[in-house]
Amino acid sequence: MFLLREVHPNDLDDLEKLAKFLNTVNLPADRDRLQMLIETSRNSFEQSLEHKDREYVFVLIHTDTQQLIGTCMIIAQHGTYRRPSVYFNVQEEQKYSETLDKYFVHQVLQLHFNYDGPTEIGGLILHPDYQGHTQKLGKILSFVRFLFIGMHRTWFRETIIAELLPPLKADGTSELWNCLGANFTGLDYTTADKLSRQNVEFIRSLFPQTAIYTALLPEPVRERIGQVGAPTKPVEKMLKGIGFRNNNSIDPFDGGPTFAVATDQCELIKRVQRANFSGEIPANVTPDGQALVATEHHADDVRFRAILADYILTPQGLSLRSPNLQCLQIPIGSPIVFLPLNGLDLEDLYGVKLT
Repeated sequence: MFLLREVHPNDLDDLEKLAKFLNTVNLPADRDRLQMLIETSRNSFEQSLEHKDREYVFVLIHTDTQQLIGTCMIIAQHGTYRRPSVYFNVQEEQKYSETLDKYFVHQVLQLHFNYDGPTEIGGLILHPDYQGHTQKLGKILSFVRFLFIGMHRTWFRETIIAELLPPLKADGTSELWNCLGANFTGLDYTTADKLSRQNVEFIRSLFPQTAIYTALLPEPVRERIGQVGAPTKPVEKMLKGIGFRNNNSIDPFDGGPTFAVATDQCELIKRVQRANFSGEIPANVTPDGQALVATEHHADDVRFRAILADYILTPQGLSLRSPNLQCLQIPIGSPIVFLPLNGLDLEDLYGVKLT
């Protein structure tokens, strides 16, 4: 019995507890920042912000206990005039000496800023007690973002990205930052990471604008640039399964890779369909499969609701079967949006963070 909906102000305490499990960049374990994020999300769902300023936060609720057990988010535009996104392009540079007859291909990092950025998915956290659940709750949390983008395609950018974590030190800090960023800013990783959530001006002002040769870094650090950490491997596999590819850029703080897909080429978004609700599936009828099903309401406090349900699609509409069906609050004939999950052979996600 699980329901996905948008975050509410009274979710703050539960969201703070959940954020402490991972303390992500997009969803930090910082009460003041979370309160601001909740307000931004509410204004986003109410469409009172410009598209580029919207951040949508979804929560997963165990309806039997009303416990908040998971969360995820969509950043409508990662990189704006007020807060550009910052990243290193990972490039190759060839060198040859005729005198020595020596040839090298160097890896170089080139700093870039994006003021007109893509849509970003991130902030996925699932409570440890529910990881490995038979309903694959991590997958449901991840997929609801693509369902929502499919529902409102014009609200989002032409590209979607996900920033994945690399192997980090035992204390959660980055060796790349210790060898690179700390030398240019005089800041430790934790301080710089926290500051960057609101302002990246110090990166623009203090980092070199010329290419940085990674040959100057220690070998263990070089080997981790652009690599995906072991806990995030299931996310990488899932993203590749729906069309994402490594775009040869990395986070300048931890060196984690960015994966990207053209929004209209994302397999999950291409699957999103619309229909009218035609009632419950009779008990003796075999469904077509399972789908993530969503409705939107504009007359009450819950704007967005989604559940996992069995479905049958006919010319008369979409029939559903779920013990949680009443949570959607949909009368016969109401419009409904659904994402069929049939044939998706994707690994479950166990509460790992995308960014």
